[in-house]
Amino acid sequence: MIIEYLGSYKTYIERKDLLKRREPEGKTLEEIEELENILNKGNSLPKVFKEYLWLGGNLNTIGLNGSQGKYIENIQYFQEKMKKRGVKITRPFIIFDSLDGATFAFIYLDEGDNPQPWNCSVRKAYDSDEGEQLWKTGYKTFKDYIDGSVDYEIALRS
Repeated sequence: MIIEYLGSYKTYIERKDLLKRREPEGKTLEEIEELENILNKGNSLPKVFKEYLWLGGNLNTIGLNGSQGKYIENIQYFQEKMKKRGVKITRPFIIFDSLDGATFAFIYLDEGDNPQPWNCSVRKAYDSDEGEQLWKTGYKTFKDYIDGSVDYEIALRS
């Protein structure tokens, strides 16, 4: 796969001196297609997210808790919690990070090749400072989110 967006993540992975833990594990093209079929009705996933899946979709090593590549199961888990809390997301989305089973970061799958990341809280204590259950992250694009995670990991290891 040609990497257009996540060059910093690819470079990080190639720097073995920074990888104190296990090396990242990506998904195969077939696994990525399966996610497209199940989560996005056969439509292509955002290009930047496909790159993320390819580079570290099963194990990312940049501090994101995406349930070790179990994206469908993660969505099912949170959808039940969202229903109980009254949170509705009606567009196709994928979760790439979560915290304490109470909040998660996601992208919509219908916003182009480099979408805005969002947060969703399924527990009141994890709502935004303004009391929102759904809110944009501080990053304008998924690429920015990943670049920030890579920068943080490099700072930890330097």
